[in-house]
Amino acid sequence: MKAFARAQAARLGCAYFFLVNGLAYGSVVARMPALKMQTGVNDAQLGQAILCLGIGGLCAFPVAGVLQGRIGSKMLVGAGTALMLATWPLIGLAAEWWQLALTFFALGYACGTLEVGAGVQAVMVERALGRPAMSGFFALFSTGCLAGALISAAASDIPPAAQYAALAAFFLALLPFAMRPLLPDAETESAEKGGLRLPPLPILGLALLCLCAFLSEGAISDWGALLMKAAHGSTDTVAALAFAAFSATMIVGRLAGDSLRARYEMTALVRALAIVATIGMAVAMLAPHPTLAIAGFGLAGLGLSVIAPALFSAAGNHPGVDPGIAVASISTLGYGGLLLGPSVIGFLAHGVGVPAAMLLIVAMCAAIALFVGRVKRGTASVYNATPAE
Repeated sequence: MKAFARAQAARLGCAYFFLVNGLAYGSVVARMPALKMQTGVNDAQLGQAILCLGIGGLCAFPVAGVLQGRIGSKMLVGAGTALMLATWPLIGLAAEWWQLALTFFALGYACGTLEVGAGVQAVMVERALGRPAMSGFFALFSTGCLAGALISAAASDIPPAAQYAALAAFFLALLPFAMRPLLPDAETESAEKGGLRLPPLPILGLALLCLCAFLSEGAISDWGALLMKAAHGSTDTVAALAFAAFSATMIVGRLAGDSLRARYEMTALVRALAIVATIGMAVAMLAPHPTLAIAGFGLAGLGLSVIAPALFSAAGNHPGVDPGIAVASISTLGYGGLLLGPSVIGFLAHGVGVPAAMLLIVAMCAAIALFVGRVKRGTASVYNATPAE
């Protein structure tokens, strides 16, 4: 019973980090118009600054994987969160393009560090509980994004710096309490820990599948509304409902994801969900009526919802591989896809139009369904331990 209580406390502590990470991202994205006006940048400059956010995360992932092997995931996630909370209010003080770009890079780097540490802790929580938990953590990140957007909407009359400072102070006060129940890193069979090197081929395969999933998520989030307008002639209001449907079913799917992962074998589950996402995107593109297209976006969100959590869990639990290296590797390619997806769609849309460009998403989802069975899975022993009851 003591072990069960400790595992549950660690789960609650880990939840804080996923939630605050999503809240920071959602609140910054939601106040992008205010930040644009505050700094006086044009659309191109704003796009370059946003790119720095993703570049910061990509730079952090491999370094965080090395640090995790040396200082442990508990210290890593604490340091990343503290840096993120310190950087967050500075975004609201940016007055020029270079300041916005620099603070975005710093925020991305801090969030990337946080994500690797939190990902490893999530793996430890799954092992301690003896059952899946990763999908629930991803749901908390999505919930944090939604909460950040809603808080930003309610705080639209106050400067971003004041909003960010108040939120950062609140979550900084909670940080010690969230860190206290976190679990020690498990020993692995890996001969080397914390080295900067290429991941094993099975981890690389999982990371490539995660790239396909995150590329699809990013492209749908940024281009879904534009697809509604280009393919279905929708109004701005109706077009916005496409992303709302996608986001809502993404959260619902992730909330149910751990139960699904406990019931079904990982390869079969990921393949089935990828097929659902493929069909959903095909419906979104080809539906004769906008209502059906919105339903297609909802189906795509449901299909994609559990794929990334399942892949993260499989990578982090691969035998003989340090979880920090595995999580850093899958994060690098996965979030790289999230960063590059909208840009790739934009490049293709310029040449062939938005509807044709979005065929890439159909191809990415289909690729997950086709190739997940060929990736060697190291998850056979993930939940062999008796649940801590």
